Amino acid sequence: MSEFVRRASVPVRPILAVLAWLALAFAATADDRVQLQATAETGFGRLVLEFSTRLDLPGYKINYDNNVLAVTFSGPVNMAMPDMASTLPQYLTIGRVDPDGKGVRFGLRNPVTIHSMEAGEKLFIDLLPVGWQGLPPSLPPEVVADLARRAKNAEILAEQRRKAEDAKALNPRATIHIGHNPTFYRAEFDWSTDTKAEFSQEGNTATITFDWPVAVDVADLAADMPAQITAVTNSVSPAGSSVVLTLADGVAPRFYAADPQHFTFDVDLAPAEIDKNRVTAEVAAKRAEAEAAAEAARQAQSQTSASAELQATQGTDAPTGAAITPKIDMVSGTVRMMFPFERDTASAVFRRGNTLWMLFDTPTQINQPAQSPALSSIASAFEVTSAGETQIVRVDLSTAKLATLASEGRSWVLSIGDVLLDATEPLEMKRSRDQDGHFEMTALLGKPYKVHSFRDPNVGDVLDIVTAYPPARGTVRDLSYVDFDALRSVHGLVVRPDNDELKVSIVDDHALISSPDGLFLSDQNGPRALDAGRASEVRDSFVDFAALKQDNPAVFSKHAEDLSEVAASKEGQAREVARLTLAQYYIGNQFGPEALGVLKVLERDLKTDELRKKVQLSTAIADVIAYRPTDALAILNSPGFADEVDALMWRTIARTAAHDYAGARADALASDAVIENYPVWVQQKFLFAATRAALETNDLASAQKYLKLITFAQLSPEDVTLYQLFQGRVAESMGQTQQALDTYGQVIAADVRPTHAEAVFRTQLRLRQTGKIDLTKATQTLAAEAILWRGNPLEVDMDKLLAELYFANKDYRLGFETARDAAAHSPPSKPVDDLLTETQQQFTDLFLNGGASQLGDLDALSLYYDFRELTPAGAKGDEMIRNLARRLVQVDLLGQAADLLQYQIDNRLKGVAQAQVAADLALIRIANRDPEGALKALNQTRMANLSPTLERQRRILEARALIDADREDLALDLLARIDGRDADLLKVDGYWKAKNYSAASDLLETIYSADPTEPLNQDARMNIVKAAVGLVLANDPLGMSRLRAKFSERLAQTPEGPMFAYITSPDAQVTGLEFKAAAKAVASIDTVTGFLNAYRKIYPVDPKIAPAEASAKAAV
Repeated sequence: MSEFVRRASVPVRPILAVLAWLALAFAATADDRVQLQATAETGFGRLVLEFSTRLDLPGYKINYDNNVLAVTFSGPVNMAMPDMASTLPQYLTIGRVDPDGKGVRFGLRNPVTIHSMEAGEKLFIDLLPVGWQGLPPSLPPEVVADLARRAKNAEILAEQRRKAEDAKALNPRATIHIGHNPTFYRAEFDWSTDTKAEFSQEGNTATITFDWPVAVDVADLAADMPAQITAVTNSVSPAGSSVVLTLADGVAPRFYAADPQHFTFDVDLAPAEIDKNRVTAEVAAKRAEAEAAAEAARQAQSQTSASAELQATQGTDAPTGAAITPKIDMVSGTVRMMFPFERDTASAVFRRGNTLWMLFDTPTQINQPAQSPALSSIASAFEVTSAGETQIVRVDLSTAKLATLASEGRSWVLSIGDVLLDATEPLEMKRSRDQDGHFEMTALLGKPYKVHSFRDPNVGDVLDIVTAYPPARGTVRDLSYVDFDALRSVHGLVVRPDNDELKVSIVDDHALISSPDGLFLSDQNGPRALDAGRASEVRDSFVDFAALKQDNPAVFSKHAEDLSEVAASKEGQAREVARLTLAQYYIGNQFGPEALGVLKVLERDLKTDELRKKVQLSTAIADVIAYRPTDALAILNSPGFADEVDALMWRTIARTAAHDYAGARADALASDAVIENYPVWVQQKFLFAATRAALETNDLASAQKYLKLITFAQLSPEDVTLYQLFQGRVAESMGQTQQALDTYGQVIAADVRPTHAEAVFRTQLRLRQTGKIDLTKATQTLAAEAILWRGNPLEVDMDKLLAELYFANKDYRLGFETARDAAAHSPPSKPVDDLLTETQQQFTDLFLNGGASQLGDLDALSLYYDFRELTPAGAKGDEMIRNLARRLVQVDLLGQAADLLQYQIDNRLKGVAQAQVAADLALIRIANRDPEGALKALNQTRMANLSPTLERQRRILEARALIDADREDLALDLLARIDGRDADLLKVDGYWKAKNYSAASDLLETIYSADPTEPLNQDARMNIVKAAVGLVLANDPLGMSRLRAKFSERLAQTPEGPMFAYITSPDAQVTGLEFKAAAKAVASIDTVTGFLNAYRKIYPVDPKIAPAEASAKAAV
């Protein structure tokens, strides 16, 4: 007897075709209700069993033998059996339901071939004639369509469930921003996470559907709608969230996505509203002039570029894209020229004479627009020149017109008319100093892109032009300086150099205009030079603190009380002057907090504007001596003190305390001439600050100059150690190592913080640089010091050096812990970034370049897991993970290796690489007796269009995992579509686990009898013995005889020969001791290890990542 699981095929004779249809419905019971349909199709008969109370089929088996078709189920069914001889007489003689209700049997009139198919809750059994040619019959089209519909609905429901789950986890939220522009109304939908959006319009109803099934609060939109929108609502369904807008007649809105989180909805305003929103040219120009004069000059941008005539040296990897054609129309007398770029594009627009120039940084070609009345009304010529990856547009204006540039989405829109639709946002120029104290100018463009060298063919001069991304910002009037002119622009920066060494570059968000010897800003350099040379008594920001100093405590207290009484007894301006005098008296005696208390009251009640600046400066000085540099700089950085040398002197001290050493050095160079007018305590503060700033900026000459000016005899013990520390720094900079170390030793011996900590750090740093360091002792010393010292850049420097010493001493864990703690407790800075970069490189060398081979397996694994955030991105990080996984596989730590690859799949890989690593992971899970984990990895990474080899690998692995997970029926169904010995051996395991011993034995016989000359290794010989045991269990003496005839001779001289001879002999009994011994030997065969060996031989796998044998225990 042959047994068929799910599908069966047995040869039989042909029959005639007749049509009959029988549908039987049954009374409801606790058992599955089955409806039987029998039809005579063209050339074959068909039985359809429909389980009307289910959505799928129960477990079943189909057996066919001696013209009896038996279908048995995993449980009882409720089924009425008609007279099958009259229902399908050409095929059936009788039908009967088994007494226990778990099966049905049909008597066949003639031999047939059985072919079965599943369709949801229906089982199709076709009775095919012997000699049937071609493919077996397929499912009816209506059944296929119904299955497709169900699959589609299931897919939709699954996607909606996924969306709902993701919405709970991600909590997506939409915020609506409303914008009223001169010509259009804009609503921006900003989502907190990526989403998709679809826009549709039917008549006067526009619908925006977002992917997330969450509510969108449209209250702000409903409260601030233009006349073009009459109503707005939001509805949420499992499919998403829809914003429905009711529009006025004739309204055609625009909707587009800036990126997956930002979406824009625009509605053009009516011409009457546009006219109402206009700003006249005169008003706009005056407003721009006022704004420019109020703030004067600021902003900028850089990145050098050079190009002779109409050339820009730029480079980009962005694809060129299709050419665009400007769209030109006229709205209420204003010509709108839209350049519809497909991506954000930097530009610059300016006018010289009657020529309007536009530079666009894009390789996309710009076509000549079609002639139109709108264009002809303003321009006599429109030309486009392509200069590499820059497009230059020239428009010769035929009449005097005003230009405005704005962005709509990714498009630039140039409006030309008699009035400005909106004034250009002023681009202001700001003066600053470089680290050498030279003047330079900046222009804050927001998003500058490139610098172009442009020769104007009309004028003949060369301009430096800086392009920028939106929003539009331009110079509202021509600005003239000694070294250059900044020309008026609609957008971007246009510089005409008057100095051959002038340089225009881009730095962060601004353009920088500089010269090697500094810019000569004639009207602004004068006041500072004049102020520095004036006598102290006539300098506005000078306070004679030396005259206020009182060393006798009793006298100081008495005078302070007298000044307080005066301040309390006065009224009006006299009281304000008295309070200021009291505050300055406190400052002169270094009582900063007390001075701040008086100044706070004074500033609150201050009415006299003439005193306001003095009060501000006194507050800044008090903040300096009270060690509040941030508060001091908030005042001293204001433009009102930029030209006052005394303020710069105090700012030197504040900037050094705030660790702005470059700024402090520049201020010190500009103000050191006035320190002789101040008392010693002020001089010492300034000179120490200036020395520190010079040392930190590598200005050795200035550091030596300021250090020599310090009066050593008047230093406190604490300041003596700081003086000695700076002496050591100077000696170190001059290469005098031993002298520097000796000096640092003196500072350490004095044990005054923070100089003690810095001296320890400098000593260890210098010893390391000279190669004379004791790593163990150095790490202990520096670690102890780092614990005690916190709070300034020295902390990061100490942590960085300590981590480096730990790495050099192979104390990797301590090094990584030090770096992580430093990053967690320090604000972002370049030293912190450098430390993290160096730490990540150490981590990479350790796990990618073989350094971890010196560590134990568990130590290496623990170290990686504790600091795996240091894993680099990209291929290096992926290879690092695989290196560690290989190592763990080699020492049989399969669970840990699998967890590493799972992390790689979940967090780092996509596409084919993810599918390939998932195959490796599944193999390791199988070897670790974790079939469910293997199935999860494979299901998680399913994708279409994989290579045939990889697809087959994954199917073989899935089948193996299904067998090990006791789902051998699914495994056999999957393997039915795969050929090859590896697939056949898996089928054997599946049949055997399903106790279908006959099918397993038959397949083993087929495998090893195909080539009688093939040598049989031990695995093959034991499989043949297994086939013999299976035939005994299946009670198949005919099969046993056949097996014995084929393999007795081939096994005769092998260790397995006697066992095979006994099992295949007529005397073999299932209950016999010899048979039980043979069955035990077969049962002891580890099919998983055999599978691993075969897999390694067949597929191109990394031998170090593929386990050689299975784990002894099942995975927990």
